[in-house]
Order: sequence, then structure tokens, then C-alpha cells
Amino acid sequence: MSNEHYLIVSYFVVGFVSLCLGLAAYSVLRRPFAAIAEAAGGLRGAVLKRTLALSLALAAVLGFLSVSYLDCNKGYDEIVKDRSYMNQINREQLQQAGNWIAFAVLAWGFIVVILLAVWRRKKQQEGSLE
Repeated sequence: MSNEHYLIVSYFVVGFVSLCLGLAAYSVLRRPFAAIAEAAGGLRGAVLKRTLALSLALAAVLGFLSVSYLDCNKGYDEIVKDRSYMNQINREQLQQAGNWIAFAVLAWGFIVVILLAVWRRKKQQEGSLE
């Protein structure tokens, strides 16, 4: 396989693996998050569940796309000649996808904590009205 074909194939394979990482994170977090989303009830819970899936997949893809092959010192011809550089960039793409997924999970953690605090306060206020 020529280096140019390797560049194209590795780009799409790493992109697919990045997306799979996002979906794997979603599958791990789906059930615990669904229990929290059900507490929101109705339409809000359904929106929360769908937003989690979308945000984790989007975070993985954005992390992958945040890494560029082009460098100030290297043009396309030099990149295609150096397979070790392509492998290095592939590793960076996977690393950034993982970083963005971790950030998205952290952000969702903060969102869940805020939602739980709001729901608890609302429940306490409803209890004091009775």
C-alpha cells in the first residue's frame, strides 16, 4: 500500500474508531444517566437521553477533527513520504478524541449535579407547602 493510500485509509479508520469511542462511552453511561433522566420525567428526560448520546458522539468527532496533518514546516508531499509522522498524527487524533469525550463526560457530570440540586430544592419547597 502506498503512503498516500495509507494516509487516506488511516484517516477514515481513526475517524471511525474515534466515533466508536464516543458511542462506547455512551453505552457505559446510558443506564445510570437514564435513571437520572427518568427523574426529570416526560419530555425533559427523553431530551436529556438523546442529548447525551449526541454530545458524546459529537465530542469524539470534534476531538478527532481538531488535529491537523498540516504543519508550518511540512507540506503535503513531505507528510505523505513520512509514515511515522502519519502514525503520530493518528495517535494524536485518538488522544484528542479521548480528551474531548472525557471533557464531555465531566460537563455532563456538572449538569447532573446541578439538576439534582434543583430537583431536590424543588421537592423540599413542595413538601413545605403542604
